[in-house]
Amino acid sequence: MKNRKIIFANQKGGVGKSTLCILFANYLAWKKQDVCVIDTDLQKTIKMQRRKDMELYEGQEEPYVVQDFDVQDPETMQQLMDSASNTEGYVLFDSPGNVSEDGLVPMFTNADFIVCPYEYEEKTLDSTGTFVQVINALRQHTPEMTAKLFFVPNRIDVRIGTKNELDMWKQTDAIFKQLGAVTPRITARAALKRINTVEITAAQREAVKPAFDFMIRRMKE
Repeated sequence: MKNRKIIFANQKGGVGKSTLCILFANYLAWKKQDVCVIDTDLQKTIKMQRRKDMELYEGQEEPYVVQDFDVQDPETMQQLMDSASNTEGYVLFDSPGNVSEDGLVPMFTNADFIVCPYEYEEKTLDSTGTFVQVINALRQHTPEMTAKLFFVPNRIDVRIGTKNELDMWKQTDAIFKQLGAVTPRITARAALKRINTVEITAAQREAVKPAFDFMIRRMKE
């Protein structure tokens, strides 16, 4: 199977980056795909979740490995990316919310795909725009960078939105489509707040299936 290095990232915290990384790992594991997760977020959200899950699900086999690394050292991160290139299957990286960390340069420049969740909210869109500028600057300085961007509209409440807001949402998606691929929306659901690193429920699969199947198809192209 082809190796795929996938970074979950955005300049804005709180957009569901770590949650989506866990859900995608669970979804891939449910599909019997080889997957591992590298937690480079300074808060170590996923690594801490795995520890809690292993206490709760004592004796149950881990569906995939979760490792954590310090993203502050560029040399260490370059070695990590080189190692990930020789790993079978999907290697998912949860990145810090602050894109100024030096170690993120080798992570982004060696990635195959960058998954950027966002919400239709002014501050989030501004931060996502800043993040895209950072990625574009890296592309200019690193011609060998080939990472493709996925933009994921996340935590969308379909019950709200004025006509002007709905028009703005469509315009936002249209802009992001010029920069990468925009997945189907992941709507706000209570089931997506109750996640772990061991299993994915039927309700969670239903919620993420359109977006994740879209990503998996594009990753195989």
